[in-house]
Amino acid sequence: MTAAFAPEPKGAGAIRPIGTLIAVASVALLILPFLSTFGELLTNAAMAAGFDAWLGQWIAPVEGQLVHGALALVGIPSAYSGSLLYIGSGAGSLALYISWNCVGWQTLLFLVVSMATGLQGEFTLRSRLETVALGVFGIAFLNVLRITVVALVAYFFGRLPAVIVHDYGSVIATVAFLMAFWAFAYNVVLERRGGDREEPSPDQGSRIGQMA
Repeated sequence: MTAAFAPEPKGAGAIRPIGTLIAVASVALLILPFLSTFGELLTNAAMAAGFDAWLGQWIAPVEGQLVHGALALVGIPSAYSGSLLYIGSGAGSLALYISWNCVGWQTLLFLVVSMATGLQGEFTLRSRLETVALGVFGIAFLNVLRITVVALVAYFFGRLPAVIVHDYGSVIATVAFLMAFWAFAYNVVLERRGGDREEPSPDQGSRIGQMA
């Protein structure tokens, strides 16, 4: 009968979303070559149909400007014009196009899917909203960092290594970020209604002793 009052193991709440992300990451890495090819075809079709218009008009230029600022911090000359990011100067400069498919909607989709399970439970509304805000901010930062890294690889090593980093590194970085995000959220941000149920109350402790 003492099992009814046994506290939930510390950090057990994070197992479900992290386990889901590990499974998704494993499948994604196995079928990544197919997804990369299919993603390129889907991107071209969407651009031809005009579905990418508002993402390309509003999101891509903002990310290009932020990446331009990040490159300036590390001393790499660059310039941006709409969705085009120019790296370097002179005849050796490279032009990278930030399409709607590169602005991070896939990463945002991962976040939404993980929150569908990660936010289940008796958490306070405030801590839920804080978790959502933290996740959106983190995803935005991750997307800028991801494009910046791809731009640096293209600048120092060329286009082919940059494409490899873009296709494979993005998935790994996204999953690693979400796992770290949920571990942080469950240990620091999320709060249960009426207090943390992971720790037994003094009353529960006395009842456990009486029933043992």
